[in-house]
Amino acid sequence: MAAKKLAMLIGLGIIAAMIFGLPWWRPVNPCVIGDMSARAQAQVPDALKEIYFDAQNIRVGLGSAAVGGWEGLGDAVAVDGSVWIRNTNNRSPKYYATVSNRYFQSNGFIFVPPGIESEPRWHISSPISLVQLWETLAKKNSAGVIFAGYVRLAPLRFIAIAHPAIDGRPVSKNAPYYYTRAMQSAPEAWAFVVGIAAASASVARSDHAWFASMLNTPLSRRDAGAGIVHGLWLRAAPENFDSPPRRENVLAVGQLMAETAIVEGELTLYPVTRAGGCDAVAHGP
Repeated sequence: MAAKKLAMLIGLGIIAAMIFGLPWWRPVNPCVIGDMSARAQAQVPDALKEIYFDAQNIRVGLGSAAVGGWEGLGDAVAVDGSVWIRNTNNRSPKYYATVSNRYFQSNGFIFVPPGIESEPRWHISSPISLVQLWETLAKKNSAGVIFAGYVRLAPLRFIAIAHPAIDGRPVSKNAPYYYTRAMQSAPEAWAFVVGIAAASASVARSDHAWFASMLNTPLSRRDAGAGIVHGLWLRAAPENFDSPPRRENVLAVGQLMAETAIVEGELTLYPVTRAGGCDAVAHGP
């Protein structure tokens, strides 16, 4: 009898550890592909130069990506098997246009892998700024949360890098060099967004260095939460909130500015557990 009780206690302990405790028991979320520190320093490591990733293995994600060569590396969003990129190759006829593809290259990208359970959708029914959004989500998930979904913005403030960050000039210290196009704006617009939010204290931890490297500005001690949001600016409201954006409805991809406010929408939340390298999951042919 004693042995049976001991076995039951051990079993319960293992289950509790998987849910609440030892981090290596928990499934990886987010997956981090590429080299986030190299991305922050505008570098492309030799090991990544010939590597392609497959968006079919990505639920949602954001970061930097390129198709057709590193000279087009730009802001990107991945959703439902496609990656959307603002092309930064100024020799291309599609310069600064939004292009999409299944396969892509990247020196830094984070994503939610298949099979990760989400929390119930979070409904937004009253105006909230991005800063307020980060703070609210950070209170719900201090370790961090990746969120994605359709939102109506009023106003929309949108910016995208216009020069590929591949020549060793850190974006955070050379913004005028990279952001040569004016901020885009609209009094009201729909977008599909993918973002990350976390408590500032969590971002400062060594195991969240991947997140800190994505931020273009340093954290203030007064910041309750930190975040970054990339999005697909849509031409019109989505017909179906459960379906990915239709190609013909996507106007542009870029990063939402802090002045942007969300008026309404639905966000799916994926709590951060532990970051891990998922190159094998996302590798293309």
